[in-house]
Formats: sequence, C-alpha cells, structure tokens
Amino acid sequence: MSPELNIAHKAALKASKSIEQLIFQNELLSVQKKLQNGYVDKAVQVSLNDLFYTLKRAYPDDVIRSQDSLLSDNDQGDRTWYIQPLAGTANFLYDIPHCAIGMVMTEQDKLQHVMVFQPLTGDCFTATRGKGAFLSNKRLRIDQHKELSASIVATNLPENENLVAAHGLALRNINKQVAGCRMFGCDILDLAWVAAGRLDAYWQPEATAMTAMIGELFMTEAGGQCGDFKCNQNSQKNGQLIATNLKLSAQLSKYISPVFER
Repeated sequence: MSPELNIAHKAALKASKSIEQLIFQNELLSVQKKLQNGYVDKAVQVSLNDLFYTLKRAYPDDVIRSQDSLLSDNDQGDRTWYIQPLAGTANFLYDIPHCAIGMVMTEQDKLQHVMVFQPLTGDCFTATRGKGAFLSNKRLRIDQHKELSASIVATNLPENENLVAAHGLALRNINKQVAGCRMFGCDILDLAWVAAGRLDAYWQPEATAMTAMIGELFMTEAGGQCGDFKCNQNSQKNGQLIATNLKLSAQLSKYISPVFER
C-alpha cells in the first residue's frame, strides 16, 4: 500500500475496533431497543471520530470531509479526504455484515486513492490511480468476457420516491436478461465486489459523488468502466451509475437508459 492507504487502513482498523466494541455492548438487545438507544448513530459517530482524528494526526494540512460536511478547520488544500464512517446502516442494525467504511483521497481534485473496509469481516479493498485495485495483496481484474446471461447484477432501491417506479421497471427488464439480480444494501461495498468479481455489475440511479468516485477508481484500476446510464463519464454530477466491464456497460445501458428518459 501507499503511505496514504496505510494510514487509511490504520484509521479503518481503529474505527472497526470501536464498532466491534459497540456491538459487544449491545449484542443482547433487540432491534427495537437498538433503535431506541441510538445504536446506529453511535456506531457512525465513533467510526467518524476514529477516522477523522487518525487522518488529522497523520496529515494535519489535508482537508477532511464527510459526505455532508467539512470536518477539518481548513477548507482549502492540495489534498482532500472524503470519509463515510458506515455505509449499509440498515444491515448493521440487523447484524448483517454487508456494511462498510469508505475513504477517498483526491489531490488537486484528481482521484488518487480509495478504500472500502468491511469492519465485520476485515476485508480491505483498495485502489490507487495507475497502481491497480486490490483485496489485501490480491490484484483485482474484471472479467472482460462475461455475458449478460451469465451475470449477477446488483442494485439498491433509490431513496427518492420519484425514481422508484423507473427503477422497478428497469430492474424487471434487466432481470429477464441476467442470471440473477441482487440488492444487498451497501453501494460502496457492492462496487468493491464488482472489482473483486463477486458481482459482475452494479447500477443505481442516485449515487452520491463519493460513491461515484469509489466506483470510478475501482473500475478504472480493475479494468472496467464506471459511467452514467448513457455510458458517459458523468456519474459524479448526475448520480447515475453503471459499473462493470465495457461489454456489459453497453448492454445494461440499453435496458436502463430509455426507462429513465421517460
């Protein structure tokens, strides 16, 4: 790993230990009790604190942001970190391990590093511009010859109710063409799984800018493509995202793009 990813990994491990401690303290509680005591909010906060302070100590001049706000005192600098303390919070609440910590580093507004860390399993997915994508020390490469009929394709329900009907129609269209469709509930981990070959493709209509950045670097470094529903490099702006190999990107676009143009 690069020095930056080593620090990111250190931060993610520390956050993971804090999350595990919180799980241990609440393991006998029902889901309802966890909701009442703010279990998920506490997990997000302890993870955010560990990520932020580890990065701040290592790189005091870097800008640090969450998805929603500025965390560091300075808002100008050559390098910016974006952190997502816990994605897949509904899964986390129900003890489903498909949740993840996300970290992105840009330098002069160019993507340099991404990390997706699965705190309940220890899986660490990373990508560095020009250096490849990895799961621990294993290099990740996307299968370029995969056919749609043999593919497992994942998505997640949009939060915007205005997109639900179109999403459902596109999902029905795709489901007729593929080996299977899945909705696991953690977009950044789904994208890492595409890079790792555990999924063949991932799409969604309202990805955050951070999710789009993670998808873009993972796909680029694993030999795939991350674009919008017309296969243009515009996901960070319009939130539309298809991540897979070049062949499947074009095929999925045919079933998704027309639906969302209506």
